[in-house]
Amino acid sequence: MSDELVERVLGGEKEAFREIVLAYGPAVRAFLAAHLSDRHMVDDMAQETFFAAYANLRKWRWGADMTAWLRGIARNKLNAYLRRHYTYGNVLERLQASVLQTVQPHLAQAFEWDDAETFAQLKACLEKLPDRLRNVVEARYTDRLKVMDIGASLGKSPNAVSSLLFRARKRLQMCMEGEEY
Repeated sequence: MSDELVERVLGGEKEAFREIVLAYGPAVRAFLAAHLSDRHMVDDMAQETFFAAYANLRKWRWGADMTAWLRGIARNKLNAYLRRHYTYGNVLERLQASVLQTVQPHLAQAFEWDDAETFAQLKACLEKLPDRLRNVVEARYTDRLKVMDIGASLGKSPNAVSSLLFRARKRLQMCMEGEEY
């Protein structure tokens, strides 16, 4: 079926590519959804995958498995996306923004506090975190590991690690503000 569709597309029948998208789109989206938590990003990445497939259709190897070929393109698009969005600099910028947002309401108070007291409070808040959250925070901010490396060591996706870090920062913020979580 896929050879026939490719032949029709290469012959100028653009509607045949729509059939490829309809036939193989669910498999591509399922692959991407297994690695991305954002539905809109899955949509965008699937669209990029099919755009690249259309642009490279002349490289199609006759008799090949269309699902595997499209999944390979999707994997390459996904890896490029993860490299762009989970680099050290990008994560550091987001951390700095998050810390500033968390700390800014308390800056006036912090200048009145003794630094040792502030650090003691933060340490106490860290110790209150569940082990899995504390371990992820320590791996990221003490050991300075990349999100992808933490995910690989835990058998989790970078999105899952980012989610754990978000929850940990939120709990630390609440603790520093004296709220229960």
